[in-house]
Order: sequence, then C-alpha cells, then structure tokens
Amino acid sequence: MDLKKLLVVFCALAGLACGAGSSAAREQPASAQPSPAQRPQPASDAQNSVELGETVVLKTGDTTEVASKDVSIRFARLVSDSRCATGMVCVWEGEAVVELTLAEPGRGERTTAALASTGRGGRQSVEFAACRVDLVAVSSGGDQVTLRVSKA
Repeated sequence: MDLKKLLVVFCALAGLACGAGSSAAREQPASAQPSPAQRPQPASDAQNSVELGETVVLKTGDTTEVASKDVSIRFARLVSDSRCATGMVCVWEGEAVVELTLAEPGRGERTTAALASTGRGGRQSVEFAACRVDLVAVSSGGDQVTLRVSKA
C-alpha cells in the first residue's frame, strides 16, 4: 500500500473515531438530580404501577401497570447488545435492543415491540393504547431497563 492510500485510510479512521462519541460523554453529571417525576421507580413485581410522565425501572421479566390506563408493560428480554464493554475504548458506542410486551387486558389487545438504545438500528419508542413508552436506558448487563411512560 502506498503512502497516499495509507494516509487516506488513517484520516478516515481518525474522523470516524472522533465523530462516533461515547455514551459516557452524554450522561448527566452526578450533581444533576432528576425531579421527583423523572426519578426512576423500581418495579419488582406486577403490582407496581407508573403514572403518565414518570419513569420506571424494570428487570427482565418484570411488569408494571400504567396507573390511569388499562395498560401493562413487561420487559421480556434483551434481544441484542453490541455496546462497548466497560473499560474498553471503542470507535462506535454500539446499541442494545430490548423486547417489550404491551397489553391492554380489558380489550384483549397485546403487542411486542423491539426498542433500540440509540435509535440507529431501530426505534426508541412505541405507542400503544394512547400511551407512549420511550427507552431511556439499558443497564450495562442488559438485565434492567429504564422506561418513560407518557401520553401518546
């Protein structure tokens, strides 16, 4: 490979590395405290509920009910995870994709949705039964998600 081609490849890789960013750079500083409505509420069983406009944390297999709606949200599973491992330096931050099951028991409606952490390879939110569910975060192990539930 001649010097000119090598220089072009090096510049392209350097530009890609600089433009990719990292998820750590976008995180809020530790001093920023979310308001009570934004503070994630852990859901350890199906009896927990979340109000519209709030966030909730679900572990794999956990379900939460939307308090003012006949809607339940279940974190079914981690579909894929290509995110950069802790302590590693990566050119691209990667992406986690999770599967949610949304149900409206009173009407017998049910759907599944795959949500992506970055939105590059898929959507980051889903609308169901006049509710919007946004994927806010996926834990580093992929066994826990933070969701924001709002009016669609």
